[in-house]
Amino acid sequence: MSSTTRLHIKDIFPNPNQPRKDFDPVKLEELSLSIKEYGVRQPILVTPRDGRYMIVAGERRYRASLLAGLVEMPAVIDEMTDALVEELALLENIQRQDLNVIEIALAYKGLMDRGWTTEKLAQKMGFKQAWRIDEKICLLNLTEDNRRLVGDGTLSNAQAQEMARVNPDKQDTVKRKILSGELSIYNKLRAFVDGLLLLENQESIFVLQTVTEEERQSIDRVKMLLNTVERLVSEASPSVLKKAAYHSSITPERIDLIINHLMKLRKIALSGEAIKAAASVA
Repeated sequence: MSSTTRLHIKDIFPNPNQPRKDFDPVKLEELSLSIKEYGVRQPILVTPRDGRYMIVAGERRYRASLLAGLVEMPAVIDEMTDALVEELALLENIQRQDLNVIEIALAYKGLMDRGWTTEKLAQKMGFKQAWRIDEKICLLNLTEDNRRLVGDGTLSNAQAQEMARVNPDKQDTVKRKILSGELSIYNKLRAFVDGLLLLENQESIFVLQTVTEEERQSIDRVKMLLNTVERLVSEASPSVLKKAAYHSSITPERIDLIINHLMKLRKIALSGEAIKAAASVA
């Protein structure tokens, strides 16, 4: 049974197992100024422990109240087990708006370690797809240094997701290319990481490097065809292209079909280029 009261601030202490360790000092100062003027508008949640009260939710308000010089503050007292305290603390942190993806991933993992399934957690977070939970947890594959770069915004979430796909010993290779601007386009980044992953399978690389005479002839035909298409399209004037469309079977549908084939070819070419680049730094 919970009850709301005012507690002496000296009788309150933070949860030592609080998942969140860092609190923005500027935002804390701003909150403390607001508390000085308006007071604590929302009570914190605490539970009795050894004659005092441990914070379950609201540590930021507690810290700001200390800065504001408050002697007491409003609190909701509720009897809770240690397991429930940990679960609620994790959920409170996940639902904050200013968490970075690494902090969210750690909170997700904390709940998963307590027996939550990805489906249950996804439902709790309002996600329709359970893979969105796994996607975040995979970020914990990043090294501590790379986690910090995600936390401070140096690396974007998408870049972090790609880096987390490779082993820690390859992550700095990806990071250097991201920070140098070589992999600023996501598709290039994705393809480069795919290349690194393929390099782990030496048999796959051997298959790519081995070309039969028949395959060599096909490669030459593809190169010749691409050169011809590039030359025809770049050199033809708009009036000639319009007349070609009028007097022949060139239709938007055929153009779309060709574009689709070229996009597939582009994706394959990008992958091959990435594997070659990955091999040069491996």
